[in-house]
Amino acid sequence: MLIKLESVKNKQLRRILEHSLYLIILLLLIPAFLYFELCVVLPTVVTQWTMSHFIHMFCATFLLHNIIGNMIYGMLTDTSIKGKFLNSHKKDGWTFCSVCECLRPPRAWHCDTCDICILKRDHHCTFFACCVGYYNHRFFICFTFYIFIAMMYSFYYNVIFLSVFITWNHGFIIIKFIFPLASFVVDFGPESVYVFLVVINFIIGLFSGFLFIYHFNNIMKGRIVPEMKSYTENFIHNKGIKLNLIEVLGTKWYLTWVSPFIKSDLPGDGSEWNDYSKRE
Repeated sequence: MLIKLESVKNKQLRRILEHSLYLIILLLLIPAFLYFELCVVLPTVVTQWTMSHFIHMFCATFLLHNIIGNMIYGMLTDTSIKGKFLNSHKKDGWTFCSVCECLRPPRAWHCDTCDICILKRDHHCTFFACCVGYYNHRFFICFTFYIFIAMMYSFYYNVIFLSVFITWNHGFIIIKFIFPLASFVVDFGPESVYVFLVVINFIIGLFSGFLFIYHFNNIMKGRIVPEMKSYTENFIHNKGIKLNLIEVLGTKWYLTWVSPFIKSDLPGDGSEWNDYSKRE
């Protein structure tokens, strides 16, 4: 009994921490980074109110729209089995979840953190504070894509901006890049802050790029993370590149990259996986 209570407390604590991180990213980090890029960096690298300035403002607005939009939709879209009528008269591949006390369809797994079974569960996302599954997979892949694009886009201009303030100082600047946090204590100032932001910018860019490539590769092959070990060349859920994309991004897969607000119906309900006759 004590072990069970401790497990419940740990799950609740993790959920609180994840939601806190989600709110910090959404309400603090993204606005702060946006302010730095548009109000500090941009006026330094381009002349204000010129055509170039407006183009950069438009690009920043487009990226912000997709990052925040996909992040919010990804969290608020319910992809669990809760409240869904699942036709389980065909029991092939269906399993019983002892925690939820119900039958679950193929490719559905129970998440210990969310404490419920998720349709086509890919993984639990800390940034979304929920699982990535059948109904919100689209928002996760678009979120990682636009985070990567935004980080690489800003990194280019951040380096140009930083070059204005950098001083060699007998190689001390290299120490700042290797230990950006330590430089705050040793030599706190604008240069240390700018170096820290560029390093964080680069790390987030690499991480988000890796996530996008890793998960997009899975999408192209019609698989999810738990299926990687059992994946073979004739994997049953691999319908071909186009149909694999439609399964995640919906029927308007070519438009979902433009905005998270574009409605794109998915081909199924996350419980039936039997129609594999058509391959691209």
